[in-house]
Amino acid sequence: MKVALLILIAIAAAGCGSGSSSWTVHPDGRIGPLKLDVSTESDVRDFAGQPFKIEKVFSEAKKDPVGYELYYRCGDGCVTTYAIAYSTGRLSDFHTQSPRFVSERGSRVAMSAARAATLERRKIVGACGEGHAIHLRWDEHHIFVLAVFAKKVSLIAYLGPHTLSYEGLC
Repeated sequence: MKVALLILIAIAAAGCGSGSSSWTVHPDGRIGPLKLDVSTESDVRDFAGQPFKIEKVFSEAKKDPVGYELYYRCGDGCVTTYAIAYSTGRLSDFHTQSPRFVSERGSRVAMSAARAATLERRKIVGACGEGHAIHLRWDEHHIFVLAVFAKKVSLIAYLGPHTLSYEGLC
């Protein structure tokens, strides 16, 4: 019984951002054990635990909430968010500043942007304002990027088909 309890505690701690394991973010919308447009809030909580904050997301056009974001601490000044769309009741968007999440090719937050671009076989391109990004998937229904600040990967962002971000990544 004690062994089972210790295993449960270890699994719960892993979802909260402790330990050294990493979770892969895939171009098809999988984020560790979660998946955009499939996973529910309950799935997110099973994986990541209790959020420190929940905040409604409002539509610029409708002036009504279109969903909400679950906020998780991932270190000092580090936040990971999972957005749930009211229209689907499913995971719609994901943003993280945590180096525990990696792309399929091994890029992660805090890595040199040049190294990430080489790993991804992509170019660093201009983004909103004076920002830069490495596009891993960018089509009509998906935006998956590594945001770049001060020549390092600063954020992994994935906006799915039912994104709550009316402005994209700007």
